[in-house]
Amino acid sequence: MGRRPAPATQHGVRVRQRDGPLELPWDFWRFWAASSVSGLGDGLMLSAFPLLAVHYTRDPLAVSGISAAAQAPWLVFGLLAGGLVDRWDRRVTMLRADIVRTVLVGGLAALVAFDVGDIWVMLAVLFLLGTAQTFFDSAAQAVIPRVAGQESLVRANGLLQGSATVLVQFAGPAAGAALFATAPALPLTVDAVSFALGVALLAGISGTFRSAGTAPSTADRASVRSLLGSVAEGLRWLRGDRVVRVLAAATVLLGVGSAAAWGVMVLLAEERLGLGGTGYGLLLTSSAVGSVIGSLLAAPLARRLPIRLLLTGSAAGSGIAFAGLAATGSAIIGAVLLALNGLMVVVWNVVTVSERQARIPDALVGRVTAAYRVLAWGGMPFGGLLGGVLGSTLGLRPAVLAAALLLAFAAVLVTLSLPRPVRRRNSRRRCFRNRGPLDG
Repeated sequence: MGRRPAPATQHGVRVRQRDGPLELPWDFWRFWAASSVSGLGDGLMLSAFPLLAVHYTRDPLAVSGISAAAQAPWLVFGLLAGGLVDRWDRRVTMLRADIVRTVLVGGLAALVAFDVGDIWVMLAVLFLLGTAQTFFDSAAQAVIPRVAGQESLVRANGLLQGSATVLVQFAGPAAGAALFATAPALPLTVDAVSFALGVALLAGISGTFRSAGTAPSTADRASVRSLLGSVAEGLRWLRGDRVVRVLAAATVLLGVGSAAAWGVMVLLAEERLGLGGTGYGLLLTSSAVGSVIGSLLAAPLARRLPIRLLLTGSAAGSGIAFAGLAATGSAIIGAVLLALNGLMVVVWNVVTVSERQARIPDALVGRVTAAYRVLAWGGMPFGGLLGGVLGSTLGLRPAVLAAALLLAFAAVLVTLSLPRPVRRRNSRRRCFRNRGPLDG
């Protein structure tokens, strides 16, 4: 058989895919299965944790602490986790993180079953779970390119996003509420089992997953000073790479804007669209439908469109969806617009994650990914606060319009700041140069 031609690249991502998803390596499918069962557990907790919080207390401040407790570890430990992940075997790090999460959730399930827990124990467990997740997610971003192969990054990330959407947004919350109604400890028990299954599946992945630049004999001997220095190295790389730096800044705008809009969405659905609790749940389902469609379209779109155009369209499309929500009074139109937003968000996520994985050197993946996520996730609480402040002072429509404006700024930033596509020799595709860090 003749040798296949080298795959073309777009903006640093190899976009030529294998013939079908089943031709991805078996190690990727083990990784996908581990991610899927853990995602189902996460979906259960989306409804079970708030229900458990209300079971313990009716204090709005304490209940609102659920989200803060889960997200705060990224701000506190995100950069440190990235530095350590680049010194350790990434697969082993994921295994250890899932073992810790199995123990934490299983322990909380036991406390709930014997009715000896309280809201503060729950918040402490959420904080520890979030801390383990910073290590797991930073390591996972470095493992995906190895188990999927550089040729199949967009396809692999699309499959991961698709399964996460179906299990976390569709199946998980409804199942979690039903299980909680049966017994409050039941969804926690199922979540613990899902983490344990994830451990078993990850253990079946072969190979060593240390970074290419880290020798096993020196990986764990670094002092605090050298660890901080390595974290700073990751930050310098992010600052020095024009493409990833622009994507990070645009993602911050998208995160803040989306959080501002979703922070008042339930009130908008009630006051503007005339929906009750069931209707709002269906509205969320429409967003999940769009997310599934986006996970299926991301890879074909990345093969056919310049990456800059695709990202600009994704950010602009989300902004248009929010602007339309601020203007409409129709629940049906609102559902269509949220489906559009869900589609655009997933396309953005799949393409930007694949781009980062293709560009970041293996030895720096953990640190740069952690820094990127600290920026992206760190802005979301401020976005939620922004939406609440604007909603209470100016009204719900101005709050959502302000969110749409932030997404429009992200689209403009991508259009003006990403390098222009150039033609490569022997390739008809438009692509960006990928010769290491680009000067800004």
